[in-house]
Amino acid sequence: MSALLLTVIAVVIVVTSAYSVRTLRIIGRKVGEVRNEQRNLEKKIKSAALSAHHDSGAILARLNLLNLEIPGIKDRDFNFVLSLTSHPARFDALAIALPELKKQVLQPSEIILNIAHTDISQLRQSIRELAATGYIVINECSDLGPGKKLIPTLRLYPGVPIIAIDDDLILTPDLTLQLMLEHHLYPDSIIASRVHRVTCASDGSLEPFSAWEKGADTLLGPSFDLMATSGAGTLFPAGSLHPDALDEARYTELAFHTDDLWWYFQARRIGTQIRRLPGYRALEFIPETQEVGLWKTGNKDRNDINFKKLVDEIGVSNGDK
Repeated sequence: MSALLLTVIAVVIVVTSAYSVRTLRIIGRKVGEVRNEQRNLEKKIKSAALSAHHDSGAILARLNLLNLEIPGIKDRDFNFVLSLTSHPARFDALAIALPELKKQVLQPSEIILNIAHTDISQLRQSIRELAATGYIVINECSDLGPGKKLIPTLRLYPGVPIIAIDDDLILTPDLTLQLMLEHHLYPDSIIASRVHRVTCASDGSLEPFSAWEKGADTLLGPSFDLMATSGAGTLFPAGSLHPDALDEARYTELAFHTDDLWWYFQARRIGTQIRRLPGYRALEFIPETQEVGLWKTGNKDRNDINFKKLVDEIGVSNGDK
């Protein structure tokens, strides 16, 4: 091979290499620019989401007040009672949750706080002060565990809708309004913010609780195949539960600590179906409340045990309402 040809080949290799290096640098710079743009976009999205979260109360308030412009809706009765309970391990969280209820667009006629006789002396002063202003009513009752959330209030207010909530959640400001609006669309149904889907075996019998679809968001109902998880916000119309729902001894025997199963069976036996509130609502827990939650203190096992008791003692008929 001649020296001239070798020189030409060497020049081509050098030029090609230089071009490749330049091209790779350009590609690298472009990739870097794209990545920077992507990071900036992600920051903007996060910032917008955070801003939307902070402004959600005002936005939801304005949007949901528009719902009241639906023809005839203003003539409906929007009276309801809000009901909850707590225990000493959660009293700090309760002191946060109660003032938060003032942000609800639609306010209840009464807020009933059911506290066991044995726990009443441990209530925080701030909670007592709320009661002194008339904003809440502290109702002393038997220790029924989570059943205190509803059973005593059902006895006090048998003729009005009752919305049950848990003491460890921060609720969206439109929750009570949306529950009441849905109640007027489905007045014979229990309206739940969140539900589990009840599943059946091949022979048609109900599967154990552990097999159900938790946090179901594909069905709206009304249906017997939905069970309300009451603490996230559940509206119980007057007469939607069998009268035995008030039987404290029977509740203690069959469903202590698993109140949602108790409501489900007492609703189903009288023919009341469950309707899920449309849309999705994430659970926002008050910090440091879940270590003493029922799921962490044995409910994972209790649900299936109590489910079998309820099936054996009450059955799963759809009632005759």
